[in-house]
Parts: sequence; structure tokens; C-alpha cells
Amino acid sequence: MTKPTKDLTLEEMTEHLYGRAEEIFLLCALITRRGLAHAFCELAGHVGTLRSRVLPVDTEYQEQHSHLAVAELHASLVMDDGFSDRYLIENFQQQMSEMDTFVNYLDFLIERNTPVTITSQEHAA
Repeated sequence: MTKPTKDLTLEEMTEHLYGRAEEIFLLCALITRRGLAHAFCELAGHVGTLRSRVLPVDTEYQEQHSHLAVAELHASLVMDDGFSDRYLIENFQQQMSEMDTFVNYLDFLIERNTPVTITSQEHAA
């Protein structure tokens, strides 16, 4: 987990969050390119949010049922200086912790190098 070792400025916190978002994007691209899963990564820069999800590689998108994500992340990349220092640090640590956990899972999928399928997920449940 990423923890600040010193007092970080608002700009440094934001830079760390966007750096982790870039890492998630690259890992999602790698997973999708290798055919391990369908990994999506959406950055809404105008509001500073990141949404990423992983679906089985054999997901049928034309069917009229919901698509269950294997993993999902919703993160805020905005550090608002209108909040107290304590809240900023807690929020930063929470966002980084959630992003670190998601990165660890994406790394696991890459290391495992086995496609995630609907059947494999049903057996895992």
C-alpha cells in the first residue's frame, strides 16, 4: 500500500493518484491485449474520476442481461483544498489503498496468464 512518508502537498497527492490511474490504464490494456479478460478503464478528467472494471473474456455484450464484473473500481482523483488536512490525508490514503488493491488484482491476472471466463468465475463462487 502507498502511504505518505512525509506531509504531501495537495499537488503531490493529486500526482500520486493520477500516476496510479495511469498504471491501472496500462495494466487494463495489457490484460485486454493478451486476451486474459475484458478490462475497461475510463477517466473523466473534467470531474477527476476513474472507473475501471474487469469482465470475463467470453462476455456476450449483445445479450439483454447484466454483465457481472470480476473486479471493479471507482476512484476520485480530486484532492479538494476546502477540506481539513486530516480529511485530505484520510481520503488520499483510502483512494490509494483501493487503487493499490485493484492494481494487485490486475497484476495477479497477468501473472496467472489464464483467461478469466464466465465458467471459471462460476466455479470460483
